[in-house]
Amino acid sequence: MMQTFRAYVQDDAGAITWASWIEAAHLEEAEQKAQGLCREGTPTIDLWSAADRRRGLDWELDPL
Repeated sequence: MMQTFRAYVQDDAGAITWASWIEAAHLEEAEQKAQGLCREGTPTIDLWSAADRRRGLDWELDPL
């Protein structure tokens, strides 16, 4: 079963400088995919449910 992960890199001020949704079977696979997509830094990987990805009225997309 595929899971949804959110991968992101933050700068020293805590601002997200890179982010991506990743579908993977497990955390280790998500980490490998994120590292392959990310140009700089070590991405943080969080597991998200499908409900977390739904767009709300008061939310904006992260910069990529």
